[in-house]
Amino acid sequence: MKNWNQQEVEILRSKGGVIALANPYDNLLTTGVEPWPPSEIVQKLYQSRQVKAFAEDQKKILQKYNGYYSDLQSIHSEDAITWSVFGTVAHSIDGIRNKFISELFQLLGIKAESIKSSEIFLWRRIPHPDTLVSGGPEIDFGILTENTLLLGEAKWKSSVSTAQGKNKVKNQIQLRVEFLQKYANKLYPGVTQFLVLGVGLNNGVTENYSVQCIDTTWQDICGLASHPNHDELLKYLAWKIENTNNG
Repeated sequence: MKNWNQQEVEILRSKGGVIALANPYDNLLTTGVEPWPPSEIVQKLYQSRQVKAFAEDQKKILQKYNGYYSDLQSIHSEDAITWSVFGTVAHSIDGIRNKFISELFQLLGIKAESIKSSEIFLWRRIPHPDTLVSGGPEIDFGILTENTLLLGEAKWKSSVSTAQGKNKVKNQIQLRVEFLQKYANKLYPGVTQFLVLGVGLNNGVTENYSVQCIDTTWQDICGLASHPNHDELLKYLAWKIENTNNG
């Protein structure tokens, strides 16, 4: 199979028809990120239980690069596109990152002053809003500027998870909103606006949860001209959508 840059990559298909890349790095944008791999990617290269979805003769091929199969190899991986969109910007120089965030905020209708400093972070855990223990909800991506904290929830084919929280009666978005409502002003005394952003193939990730929530699509974000890999990112997104199993 050819990837978004028309380079040959080795793939397999699960019993359900989902494409997996033999080499997990073939499922990611890596342009401009050195040294490789960064710590965020290594963090996500854990062994997956989903290897059972593949035939026995396929497992050896799937495991030949790392010695095991990881979810990052799946074409449906939300982490793969989260990295390719936000991780590559996170590793860019300050001016490029600030410009991208400014354009993103404009797209989302977020009020923001001129951004002088910023951070984009991936897959960090916050204190649990119900219990304040460590290892609370994992934030897929976050954006922090002088005035704004945005917590992002990334989706591809999956929906918002339910049965969350201490009593298993909340969902992912509610936990993030409650964390911001309860503790953000204290933890971020210089920040004036707090938001939850849902990103998916279609709008509706955060629908009906809170006025602090905003929805957008991967298509809209990947269309931002300020992304350092804009042209390649559009090809990557088209490749991912074309090869996603809609069954």
